[in-house]
Amino acid sequence: MCDVKIYSKLNDIIKTKNEYQIPALSKVREKECEKFKLIFNYCLNRLDYEYRHILVSSYFSDTYKFWWIDFYSKSSFYRKRIKAIASFVLLFEVVYENFNDFTANFSHVCF
Repeated sequence: MCDVKIYSKLNDIIKTKNEYQIPALSKVREKECEKFKLIFNYCLNRLDYEYRHILVSSYFSDTYKFWWIDFYSKSSFYRKRIKAIASFVLLFEVVYENFNDFTANFSHVCF
């Protein structure tokens, strides 16, 4: 998958996440929101710690823009960020497409 498509898909996921932050949602949208949050958190927690740290620090928190300087060289950071995004997007798409099967298999587990 090329970098542009990966970034585009991640941006779509982030945009959806931000839309679901709106307090007044219809009942149908509430179900979609809960499904999305469940899948989002599940996928984020399934990533390696390093990938999760990169994604959370880069996109989902108000950290300093260049937080990664203390941890990585510029090329290493960009390379790892692309891998983190690709892993997250791929996992998110698989789980989202198979969500009904996924929840049926794990209905006895409390999320």
